[in-house]
Amino acid sequence: MRKVIFVFILVLCSCSREDKTDKALLEKDKQALIESLDAGKVAGYKFGKILIRASAKKDSTFYSQEETKIDAEEFIKFKTNLDNTFKKLEKLSKNEELSVLEYISIYRDYKKMQDFIMETDEDLFPTLTEALNNTYGNSSQNEPYLTGLKKKEAEAFEHAILSAIVLLSKDLGKEVALYECSKTQPEFLADSELKTLIQYFRGFVFFEKGLNYLSEDEITRNINWLDENQDVDLPLTRAMFKWGNLDNKQTHIGFHSINHLFRGFDRLMMDREIDEQRALEDFEVFLSDSKKLGVDNEVVWSIETYLYLKNEDNEKAIASLQKLKTSVFVSSSDKANIDESIGYLKNREPDKVLNGFYDKYFLSKIATKYIFSILSAIDWEKVLIENDVSHTKEIFEMIETLKTLSQKIDDQLSGKALEEAGKSLKDKSNSLFNKAKGLFDDE
Repeated sequence: MRKVIFVFILVLCSCSREDKTDKALLEKDKQALIESLDAGKVAGYKFGKILIRASAKKDSTFYSQEETKIDAEEFIKFKTNLDNTFKKLEKLSKNEELSVLEYISIYRDYKKMQDFIMETDEDLFPTLTEALNNTYGNSSQNEPYLTGLKKKEAEAFEHAILSAIVLLSKDLGKEVALYECSKTQPEFLADSELKTLIQYFRGFVFFEKGLNYLSEDEITRNINWLDENQDVDLPLTRAMFKWGNLDNKQTHIGFHSINHLFRGFDRLMMDREIDEQRALEDFEVFLSDSKKLGVDNEVVWSIETYLYLKNEDNEKAIASLQKLKTSVFVSSSDKANIDESIGYLKNREPDKVLNGFYDKYFLSKIATKYIFSILSAIDWEKVLIENDVSHTKEIFEMIETLKTLSQKIDDQLSGKALEEAGKSLKDKSNSLFNKAKGLFDDE
């Protein structure tokens, strides 16, 4: 009996170890990503994209990812609804006002097709570029749509670009960026500087959503590419990060340092002891790269402080904290906490600092705010034009249209639209009542 129990314990321990391997934890993140894509804004956004992409398909068939032609009963059933709703979307894209009844009609169409929309892969339809060509009359009716590898490459590029553009959108933001990231297949992107930047954006989005193993995987591929391509020119990276004063070698070092910084944060958020050790190694590389470039800012000071605290080098930790207090990314309450931390360090109590407010979450918050301040300054329209992306103007108009559509559907799903309609009706009733009362008062 004891032998059976011992074997059972060994099996349990073995399973537990297997669940905590890099590969297993990455697969868990992939599953978590799929389960996180049911938000209202994502539903409305995806609905709009399917309307646009399905509009390019004139018959009742489309291609699956395995490239076998499918007679999709659901698609046939909803083709008329899709086309009619797309016409309303076209009006919206031309800045024409839609009536309340038209919005209600769109929402009703969405509800009819909700299961179809959420279960259907938008990549079964022609690419977004092909749909825009079709809408704006720039393609021949007889021109065949992309299939196979060329289609996958085009879709990967479209999803990747959209994920970067919508990331900083107030109305769409991180949820929709995450959806576009989930649809991007980096293996179909050309091996280039642009792919590396896109992978960094994906890693950043995954990090923001707590999908640290997915983020680490993305950023590790970036670091490997940068290590293997040290002589490749990085003009786009210089432009995006406003590093016009750096030469190509310095640009490599700068981008290398930022990738190590966020891989360090990913690893710091993980549970295993080995991950924390790996994180500290990444932070050391970040500081080494920053020193080569002469960078001395709040991100450097925050990482320095963390490493000094870990090494119980209190005097240096105090010096870095004093610098950190001057940062615009540190709130007034954080500054008060820094003063308190300095007091602990002067009394040789570094553990109270690390176990207090100055933890891994505070550390990542500083760097995230800093990176967001850089990313928010990127003129994506200019970047796309300079990279000869067709229909750039229409892409940005489409995003604005999808923002409106997504918000309206989200309002309907949350009941907010009904509440606002009721309030509007009440206000009108009160106005009519007051006018009628005024007539009687005049008499």
